[in-house]
Amino acid sequence: MKNWMLAIRPKTLFASLAPVVLGLAVAYVETQTLNGLIAVLTILCALVLQIASNLANDYLDALRGVDNETRLGPTRVTSSGLISLTSMKNALILALAVAFALGIYLMFVGGPFIMVIGLLSLYFAYGYTGGPFPLSYNGLGEVAAFIFFGVIAVVGTTYLQTHSVSRLALILGMGPGFISACILAVNNLRDIVSDTDTNKRTLAVRFGEKFQRYLCISTILLSITVCIYVMVAYQFKWLLPVIILPFFFHKTWLQILYHPIDAKLNTALARTAQYNLLYCVSVSAGMILSYKL
Repeated sequence: MKNWMLAIRPKTLFASLAPVVLGLAVAYVETQTLNGLIAVLTILCALVLQIASNLANDYLDALRGVDNETRLGPTRVTSSGLISLTSMKNALILALAVAFALGIYLMFVGGPFIMVIGLLSLYFAYGYTGGPFPLSYNGLGEVAAFIFFGVIAVVGTTYLQTHSVSRLALILGMGPGFISACILAVNNLRDIVSDTDTNKRTLAVRFGEKFQRYLCISTILLSITVCIYVMVAYQFKWLLPVIILPFFFHKTWLQILYHPIDAKLNTALARTAQYNLLYCVSVSAGMILSYKL
């Protein structure tokens, strides 16, 4: 079980949970009601898709021989021999099948719009690392994270509850999108040496360490810009406390900007994922308080 927990990477699940929480809050503010069954299924589907993506990453990177002795990240169980290629492949297929099964009802409820989102999300879970054009190998990891763990996740969650594309959800979805892009950017900063050795053409490899450090911090600043815009445009006064949230993570941002590239960036990754969840929960609470009070 320990090896499978390493493969699933529980700390990364915040990235899929956070935007769903935010999407549910938008739906509640706009309709004053939530469908509990759809909410639970949305959360479960998002979590399973994240697990499938993690398993695919572990399995496919092992096939390509990307994970070598220079890697600073957590243990990859397939490449290290803790779990066989066959077992990991079967687990990946199972995770994708469970995600599809959970999504069937959501696609039925949401219609063609959710069907397209669901199928794209299934592809992303595999295509981030696999397929004829793996996104993470072609400098599109941060962009894909912004789209799927931000805009699509929030808009899709809200649509399932309201059956309409919400402008508020579209704007707010950029917040966790930027933070999720930061998570990927920190990951690629940490792995810049091993990715260069294995010709994995991430943005960090293409544009260098300095660019990647500034990219990480820029995405955090952009997430706060989104919050400020919504606070002013929609008069959500209780979003004001969210603006100071990044200051509680200042040591993490300083580490990303100035500290050497070493295994300590794994802590920065975990802290950024925590920031994502706190950001989404805080924005959700701020919106609801602004509406109620």
